Amino acid sequence: MTRHLTLALVCGSIVGGSVVVSASDWMRFRGPNGTGVSTDRGLPTVIDRDKGVLWSAKLPKGSSSPVIAQGRVYLTAYEGDQRFVLCYDAATGQERWRLAVQRSRAERFHSAHGPATPTPATDGGRVFAYLPELGLLAFNRDGRELWRVALGPFASVHGMASSPIYVAGRVVLFVDTPVESFVIAFDAATGRQVWKTDRTPGAMGSFTTPTLYAEDSERAQIIVAGADELTGYLAATGERVWWARGVSITPAAPPFVSGDSVYSLEPPATGNMSSFADLTKRFDTNQDGRITQAEAASDLFWAETFRGLDLRRGNADGAVTEEEFKRGAFGTPQDGGLVRTRIGGRGDVGATHIMWRYDKGLPYFTGALLYDGVLYTLRNGTLTTFSPDTGAMLKQQRVMNALGEYYASPIAGDGKIYLVNLDGQVTVLKAGAQWEVLSTGDLHERVTATPAIADGRVYIRTDGMLYCFGPPASTAAAGQRRGV
Repeated sequence: MTRHLTLALVCGSIVGGSVVVSASDWMRFRGPNGTGVSTDRGLPTVIDRDKGVLWSAKLPKGSSSPVIAQGRVYLTAYEGDQRFVLCYDAATGQERWRLAVQRSRAERFHSAHGPATPTPATDGGRVFAYLPELGLLAFNRDGRELWRVALGPFASVHGMASSPIYVAGRVVLFVDTPVESFVIAFDAATGRQVWKTDRTPGAMGSFTTPTLYAEDSERAQIIVAGADELTGYLAATGERVWWARGVSITPAAPPFVSGDSVYSLEPPATGNMSSFADLTKRFDTNQDGRITQAEAASDLFWAETFRGLDLRRGNADGAVTEEEFKRGAFGTPQDGGLVRTRIGGRGDVGATHIMWRYDKGLPYFTGALLYDGVLYTLRNGTLTTFSPDTGAMLKQQRVMNALGEYYASPIAGDGKIYLVNLDGQVTVLKAGAQWEVLSTGDLHERVTATPAIADGRVYIRTDGMLYCFGPPASTAAAGQRRGV
């Protein structure tokens, strides 16, 4: 049995029934196993608000990315105290259902995102939505709630961003904050907790979504890029199998698996923003060499960071000393980077399984992309290609007419790479080590969500709209509907 077929079986098997899942479906954050790669053909070459729009629909606010299964699109959103799970017809854009739930508390979140950042996951017949101000909820494809599990509150410094994934009848979620860190699995049919594995929290936590490595269903691994280390857990039991410290420190970009390796991405030494001497000048009002919770209370970011250091790396006395701060594992300039780690072994594999590391000009939010034998990274409109085998740089050049910040990760299919910047400018590239720009379009609205590909169409969420794009020949099949 091939690795790809095994992976499909491990991800797609469903407890209590069977669902036919199309290979074209985009069922979790960043599509098939988080790779950002589709096998679809006939994808559009131009994406613009005035060209190639098959339909569009107004949305409440949110940063979660669209997922598509069996002809339906699922997202989450928010408005006031209400949190939504939304379902649209993938062919026409008609809203099929909208479920509103009341938040149970107010969590902190990054100003660039919001309380509906985690992307739903689906097994084709059920939808699993993680709403950080409430918990994890499951619905059937007609919008009937099946179960919910209360989770939190969380001590995250930037809000919760990790998305759930579906694996062989279970829903897996990664929580990583300065105060608590764990990987947890629930039965997809009932919401019953199957296993939970605690991690040692890092100084700032992480914001990544797990990926899956599947040799077979018994040895499948959940791989997590978390604070302080990259880790592999048995999907069946949650057992911590192997780890590599310093590969990830405070990551946000999602890791992904290709072949026998996992690729992770993070600028080096992201935790070394301030020295303890600088922080004592800022917070240590009584100049006793210790920073208390009360002294840091005016800065929520550092208040939670110090609380985590005190509780998990210190003596839990309500203050952080320089020694405790240094124990907090903020990382060194040698940590992080674009890293290829070979999967396998047991225990600490950091000295034996890191194949290569690259550490210059790397993004924080956008994930790497491996497509047709070329590895891509995107930072502030500069696209860099690498050899995935050696880490050697192949090309680095600005994507003209679409510079600026990027929060959406690149995706690929049909020989094309799709890039969307924060301002809503969309670039379509001809894929390859020496990539070329095919077109540049504009959605004229802010974009933080990562696009999706399904059934020959590209779906993009802006701050206020959901767009479906396709080549002109697809217009009739899509019902020639354009919403408002």
